[in-house]
Amino acid sequence: MVDVLSRAGKLDEAKEFIESATIDHGICLWRILLSACRNYQNFELGAYAGEKLIELGTTESSTYVLLSSIYNSLGRREDVERVRRMMNLRGVSKEPGCSWIELKNQVHVFVVRDEMHPQIENIYAEIRRLIKHMKDEGYQPSSTTF
Repeated sequence: MVDVLSRAGKLDEAKEFIESATIDHGICLWRILLSACRNYQNFELGAYAGEKLIELGTTESSTYVLLSSIYNSLGRREDVERVRRMMNLRGVSKEPGCSWIELKNQVHVFVVRDEMHPQIENIYAEIRRLIKHMKDEGYQPSSTTF
């Protein structure tokens, strides 16, 4: 029910459902709501859901990362730092992002900040070329690391 309400954008109703539920599925339900709050940019309720998850003792790194991002969107720098400190104290570490693609029957794996890929120089050169091409076509990135 929380998933249905959340997908429909009825986030306050989803919160009420969680808080009135007699069956304890807290972590799962609050995580659904937290994700929906990100999607609908309801940062205040997202912060509430994230704090509930931390209160329930979640060790899922995505909760901490998302909550930190929500606090950053709200301009709450002290809370960003508090959540990051909490991650360290609880031994929660963020797994680096990873992508797989198959090209000509060969699987290629890309991990965020991986400098060990045998073709790293060619990869970054191609990314820079693509970014330049997009900018030439009028794309305005909000930020870039290349």
